[in-house]
Amino acid sequence: MQSLADLEAALQAPDKPFDQWQPQNCGQVPILIDAQGRWFYAGSEIKREAMVKLFASVLCKEAGSYFLKTPVEKMAITVDDVPFIIVDWRFEDTEQGRALCCVDNLQRAWLVSAKQPLLLREFEGISVPYLQLAHGLAARVSRNVYYQWAEIACSDEQGYYIESLAKRYYLA
Repeated sequence: MQSLADLEAALQAPDKPFDQWQPQNCGQVPILIDAQGRWFYAGSEIKREAMVKLFASVLCKEAGSYFLKTPVEKMAITVDDVPFIIVDWRFEDTEQGRALCCVDNLQRAWLVSAKQPLLLREFEGISVPYLQLAHGLAARVSRNVYYQWAEIACSDEQGYYIESLAKRYYLA
């Protein structure tokens, strides 16, 4: 059985030093991420997953706005809700307990933990869990994943929840 630190290291992509980068703001670029996590440039969907993953690797949220940020330039983009959607999940056993591992629409895995908690937010008038990610980003839990979690959820006086690393995350 692996440790939580080993599992986190295996899942993490190298992190960008966004805090150290102070590029010039180059204005708005016509990139939109719609509410389903699809990326568009000037109205045309970006279908090349490698291109979307490249853009996603330099995406951050600062002061309520989304930016593609590199060491030399920073360009604002439009995001309808959040840039990523949780489309799959699994439990991973670690020495610290069972960890909930979420997979987003770009096939990247994220652990639900104190550093990346599930938080409830409103989406289309309904309270929905979102996974909080680094650099101000978040991923909305898809309806399919939410219903799968609802089937295995436990309950207490506060409501229905799913556990990760012995912490409860409420689903509504």
